[in-house]
Amino acid sequence: MRKKCIFLIVPAMYSGGQERVVSRWTTILKDIYEIKVVLFDETVMDYPLDCDYYCLDLPSKKKATLFKKMTTVLKRVSKVRKLFRKDKPYAAVSFGHGANWVNGIACLGTCKSIVSIRGYDSLNRLKTLKGLADRFLISSAGKIICVSKVMADELAGLMPSRKDKIQVLYNAYDLNEIEDLAKQQTEMDPWFAENDVIITVGTLDPIKGYWHLIKAFSLLKLSFSNLKLLHIGPDYSGYGETLKKLVGESGHNGDIQFLGYQENPYRYIAKSKVFVLSSITEGFPNAMVEAMACRVPVVAADCKTGPREILSNDYRIKTAEDVELTDYGILVPAMNKDENYDPRVIEECDQKLASGIALLLDDKKMAEDYAQKSTQRAAVFSYSSCREEIIKIIES
Repeated sequence: MRKKCIFLIVPAMYSGGQERVVSRWTTILKDIYEIKVVLFDETVMDYPLDCDYYCLDLPSKKKATLFKKMTTVLKRVSKVRKLFRKDKPYAAVSFGHGANWVNGIACLGTCKSIVSIRGYDSLNRLKTLKGLADRFLISSAGKIICVSKVMADELAGLMPSRKDKIQVLYNAYDLNEIEDLAKQQTEMDPWFAENDVIITVGTLDPIKGYWHLIKAFSLLKLSFSNLKLLHIGPDYSGYGETLKKLVGESGHNGDIQFLGYQENPYRYIAKSKVFVLSSITEGFPNAMVEAMACRVPVVAADCKTGPREILSNDYRIKTAEDVELTDYGILVPAMNKDENYDPRVIEECDQKLASGIALLLDDKKMAEDYAQKSTQRAAVFSYSSCREEIIKIIES
């Protein structure tokens, strides 16, 4: 008997959070469903797909006019509907704003549509006039996946008549694979042995708030002479040059390193003292959970959404106003979203971030306790824990 066919629609397979989730789903679900991935563009394939995929060869263009954007959407819809007629999927799940548009239109009268909201910025878009069309389209889907409870609560408030369609589905992680990859050596092992390294992982983008982390690092260097900062992640836009200029002007060219994209970031994470998340907004921060799986204590900005939900047993507690010791890590107040690359301007949020990191560098017992708790918490987001939830959403 043929397995049910499930389409996963995502613009591309860049090194990003939603792309990593698609990659994982193809492995998690392959024994149960016939999985087909639909890409708009296959120029970059940073993550593997454990299934067959189709490429529409209709990439997004940032400077395109509204007319051209809508024309591209309609061309994508036409191609996807042809694929639907060929493979007759039971359901289609989309990842990201552009994919949700294609999924919502293409699924009309053909198969079950499941859209997903991956980041808090995407949710904020729905609250604006620009987001009215998105809201209408999303409301027509059979199910709406949010990656955090906070996002689900806010979306239900925005669309109360669709509350029953909204489902929370956390991202899933192959903890056994992460554990094995974390044991591998790096070319920097002597450097790790000689220094106290704090690490952060993510695409170089203003939404990650890295200018705050660089300024917090400058404060920490006054007390921790052996401290180093390591960043791992791609730079698609060239934004890294802005950060490197700030590093140079801060006098830390020898202390802060940017390694770029690494196929196995876990071997670097596992050798670091602290993982830091300085994001302005998130959805459900993959890199933070992966750091916890590597048994590394975490300091995170209490941004919307994800960090509090991961680090605290009660996500409804008010936003951090000071350094807060939570159940599974340390939260600090949210970072200011206004970009400032003047090394002389140190904000209160930079000071709080530095203070949270200093606690773990100063108190080895606290760091060890949180390292142990990190692995306990990461187990909640294992493949086995999340697989059944994915199936429930698809089948319900």
